[in-house]
Amino acid sequence: MTHNKELTMDFKHTTKRQLYYDQVIEFYQKTGYSAYKIEKLGIVPLKRKAIHNWIVNFVAENGKITSQTSMQSKESQTNEELDALKAEVAELKEQLRIEKLRNRLNEKIIDIAEERWHIEIRKKAGTKQ
Repeated sequence: MTHNKELTMDFKHTTKRQLYYDQVIEFYQKTGYSAYKIEKLGIVPLKRKAIHNWIVNFVAENGKITSQTSMQSKESQTNEELDALKAEVAELKEQLRIEKLRNRLNEKIIDIAEERWHIEIRKKAGTKQ
C-alpha cells in the first residue's frame, strides 16, 4: 500500500512538472520573482517549496542568474536611472533660477526706464485712449 501511494505521488509530481515547469521557469526568468511571490500571484497551482526547488535546479543546471542577482542588477539599473533623473532635476532647477533672475532684471530695467523717461512701457497694447 505504501509503495502504491509513493507511485501515485511521483506520478502527480511528474504530471505537475510537465504541466507547469516551463511556465514557472519562463516567468522566473522574465521577472526574477522569488518562489514565494510566484506562489502568491497564483500563476500555477503549486506550493512554494516545489517552485523553489524547480528554480534552484534550473539555475544549477543552466548556470542562469538567480533571482537575487537579477534583482540586484535591476536595483543598480534603477539607481542609475534615479541618479540621472536627480541630475536632470538639478539642471532644470538651475535653469529656472536663472530665468527668474532674468525676469526680475527685465522688470527692474522697465521700472527704471518708466521712471527716467516718463513713458508707460507696460501699457497694454490696443487700449483705448
